[in-house]
Amino acid sequence: MAKNGKKGIGKIVLIVLAVLVVIGVAGTALGGNSDSADAPDATGQAEAQQAEEQEPYTITDETMDTSNAFAVYIDGTLTNNTDDEVSYIQVEYNLYDADGAQVGTALANTNNLQPGGVWKFEAIGTASPDEVASYELMDVTGF
Repeated sequence: MAKNGKKGIGKIVLIVLAVLVVIGVAGTALGGNSDSADAPDATGQAEAQQAEEQEPYTITDETMDTSNAFAVYIDGTLTNNTDDEVSYIQVEYNLYDADGAQVGTALANTNNLQPGGVWKFEAIGTASPDEVASYELMDVTGF
């Protein structure tokens, strides 16, 4: 009788293990894996990649002019990559000295930039031109 009891317990253990394996496989197939909840699906990845590739605005041809005795000018070309007119748009730059300390800002803005429109801007900064060694685009605001 002891032999039959051990066989019965062994069968129960095997059945319990089989049930746990089935539950684990089913949970993973239904998205129960916590790792998969954090990872974007293929559609989400494609949308994220497309958003990175297509910024709403792009800036090219940036140059800095410090030849004026009273102001710094940053010229560039901004393109509206959206399908919408932008009622107001502004570019903002930080200006830095040779040590990397910020010495001012340069701003430019315009109105009614059409979809696909190109704006040749001139951002003006009132920092002393002889102090300005470099610049960095900080923000493009449009609405």
